[in-house]
Amino acid sequence: MKWKLLIVALLAFLVLPMTAGAVDFSIPDVKINAQLEPDGTVRVEEKHTYDFDSEFNGIIREIQPKRGASIEGFTAYEKGKELEIEKRGTEYRVHRKGDSEVITFDLQYTITNGMEMYNDGGQFLWPFFDSRNETDYGNMTITIVPPADASDVLFIGYDSAEGTGKVQPDGTVVFSLGEVDAGDNGDIRVVYEPSLFPGMTASDQDIRPSVKEDQETAIRKREEFIQNQRTTGIFGSVSVAVGILGVGLIGFFASARRKRYSKEAQYEMDANGFYVPSNNMSLPALLLFKNGVASVELMSAALLDLVRKGHVKQVSDDEFELIDANVKLEHEKQLIQLLFYQIGQEKKFTLNELNSYTKEKKNYEAFDKKFTMWKDLVKEELNQYEMKVKTTKERVILSLIGVLGIGFAIAFVYYELYAQLVLVGILTLVAFGFALFYSPYNYEGTLLKLEWERVDKWMKELDTKKWEGLSLDDRFRVLIYGVGVKNPELDAYYKDFVSAQKQLDQNRTKSRHDTGDGYYGSGYYEGSVYNPVFLAGSFNQASSNVSNNAPSSDSSSSGGGGTGGGGGGSGAF
Repeated sequence: MKWKLLIVALLAFLVLPMTAGAVDFSIPDVKINAQLEPDGTVRVEEKHTYDFDSEFNGIIREIQPKRGASIEGFTAYEKGKELEIEKRGTEYRVHRKGDSEVITFDLQYTITNGMEMYNDGGQFLWPFFDSRNETDYGNMTITIVPPADASDVLFIGYDSAEGTGKVQPDGTVVFSLGEVDAGDNGDIRVVYEPSLFPGMTASDQDIRPSVKEDQETAIRKREEFIQNQRTTGIFGSVSVAVGILGVGLIGFFASARRKRYSKEAQYEMDANGFYVPSNNMSLPALLLFKNGVASVELMSAALLDLVRKGHVKQVSDDEFELIDANVKLEHEKQLIQLLFYQIGQEKKFTLNELNSYTKEKKNYEAFDKKFTMWKDLVKEELNQYEMKVKTTKERVILSLIGVLGIGFAIAFVYYELYAQLVLVGILTLVAFGFALFYSPYNYEGTLLKLEWERVDKWMKELDTKKWEGLSLDDRFRVLIYGVGVKNPELDAYYKDFVSAQKQLDQNRTKSRHDTGDGYYGSGYYEGSVYNPVFLAGSFNQASSNVSNNAPSSDSSSSGGGGTGGGGGGSGAF
């Protein structure tokens, strides 16, 4: 059985590259000449110019004759040399190997029963291509030649051939289609006087009234299209201008408000001098405010905050011990549950245990569930503080502009107003983007943001004189903040912090609940704080482990439209 599967796989490897459209090519020029004969047969000569950018074995011409007609005598030539033909249903495969070259293929065939004869004329209605075609044509010309000079000619093109026909003095009709996109239909229709087809038997019907009606309908629709195009262009342009003005005004007032808040906040900061911001918001919530996302790495800062508040003792670089589980914030309870009971044991937790636990795929679901709960609880705390301006009205207006923009974009595409389409496309993207991401800070949010940005700057400067007046609690909070924002000067600042840490012993006897940041006091549990760089690196490794263990998801994912069921297209193999 295995050797049979091996043979099947080998055959698939050899065959699929030839049929999977791996050839890189384009068809810049196509000329089709249809010579109508007195007996109603049609001799067709097609010249297809192929521009290959890779190796190839030949080209494909699909010709699906309309009902009642047939294709006979299909041949192919290159510079007069006949090429091998392989017929597969309605596909004709012209074999000619090569690599990265430009070749013009001369295809010849005869259409039998391709015309219809009526009392008032002989009709040739044919789809040389239809929605089955999978290749763009760069420039297509279709020429219909009568058996002899003709004077009473009616013609019309449909879909992509509409409005492209022009009659010559001898009655020849040339349809200059130009570019034709893959999947387009483009039937052509020509009617000549019946005397040109003595070998055909006429049915007792007239065809010219039908063609004239189609012509009149096409003219009327074209006039309506032009009028609607003009109206849509004017109305759409005015509407786009109003939309641009609306978005511009919202942006202007938003910018003015942001600048005002920044100026007022900067004035307040300058008036208060050098200080570390202090408010009721916990450090994990503050870091979520600053970073915009609660990651696994943020848990390292949250753990250090528990050390700062005296609930956890850091025994060594690697080991932590739970001292007091009586915390007030729900996300702190969740963090203790995860680190000291789910990962650690007996109220002890090590970074090595964190690394081992997150490496095991079987632990992913349990860890992710608890981490998500912790993250949501931190977000819940942050949401209690109003840091953003309410922008419901602005978002509604911007969303309406975006929705109207989509409507106008559809109209502009239909009426071929491409300059307006570009403008409304930009406007729509800006309006929706503005509505989606427009979430400006209010004064309190602006002040908090600027205060901690100044802390970032202070940490980079490492001006020890500025830190001398700070309490140990302030220094500790800045150290934790540096862990949370991954400050590049964290290691250097820690060394400065160590010297201040010697003052810890002087604060041991203080109550943990006498003063502090709104919830806890400034006293600390007896012990040391070790280099946080190692701590942050361990949680960063845990984050990578969790990402690697996350489950992945895989996804996988014919008829034509020519007249009388006919049509076709072009390709290569």
